[in-house]
Amino acid sequence: MLKARLVTGFSFAFVAAAVLFFLPAWAHLILLFAVFAIAQLEFCDMVRRKGHRYELIPTTLCGVTYLLLSAAESPVFYSRYPIVRALGQLDMSAVVLCATPAILLVRGVFRRQADRAMETFALSYAGFWYVAVLLGFMVRIAFEWKTVPGETNYTGRLGLLLFIAIVKAGDIGAYFVGMRFGRRRLIPEISPKKSVEGFWGGYLFGLGTSLLFWHLARVFDGGMLGEIHYPLVHALVLPFILVTAGVLGDLAESLIKRSVDIKDSSGRFPGMGGILDILDSLLFAAPVAYVYIVAFLK
Repeated sequence: MLKARLVTGFSFAFVAAAVLFFLPAWAHLILLFAVFAIAQLEFCDMVRRKGHRYELIPTTLCGVTYLLLSAAESPVFYSRYPIVRALGQLDMSAVVLCATPAILLVRGVFRRQADRAMETFALSYAGFWYVAVLLGFMVRIAFEWKTVPGETNYTGRLGLLLFIAIVKAGDIGAYFVGMRFGRRRLIPEISPKKSVEGFWGGYLFGLGTSLLFWHLARVFDGGMLGEIHYPLVHALVLPFILVTAGVLGDLAESLIKRSVDIKDSSGRFPGMGGILDILDSLLFAAPVAYVYIVAFLK
């Protein structure tokens, strides 16, 4: 189990780093859409496992549109491609966010089945929000800084790497410290294996990772990660905020899985489960990271 988890984890880290730093922005979007599609399918499977109806096609189409518009509204794309500037100025992603509930309700009307229609609507919109909207904040972090045509601005990529590294270090710390020293259960009704000791271990690992980024930024770029100013005070504060959000995201997915009587969202990735099991902590931490980076570090 541990060996499979390590192999899968290192494989994901290698692919993510390669895509992040060696491929252009459009390749990031392709990977993002692949991740979104798998995550949306997993959420649908969990809902249908309990006999509920889920509007997979409209939810997926709305999600893809939302992610595309989130990218179009970001400085990377509207500074490089003038054709998408109008979309960025119109804030069309907010329109999709508001229109999706109406689309799902209209879909219910054309089904001509009032039975459990409200349940279907609520579950489908929950899937749209949980996967597409939260994933959209990772898009906004990655593409937040303008680029000059012919050049690559690595600031957004460094910001995304910082965010993912801190949150996942928290996951790793919680897993290993909890496995070795865990005695007191955190919330056993939701996640029996998570412990208070693991919770604090996650904080320590997240803090260590943040301080490593701070040290490298200070040594190589005068305290900067590209255009992100990363002083010591933020290197101490940010990991506690992100690791806390990550733990809540992990517990939230555990709540969903427990409600449908499954251990993992799928068995696609040995040792880790499904893509939602990998993303759970990142999804809840992404909006927190975006707001913090833009408000305090930009």
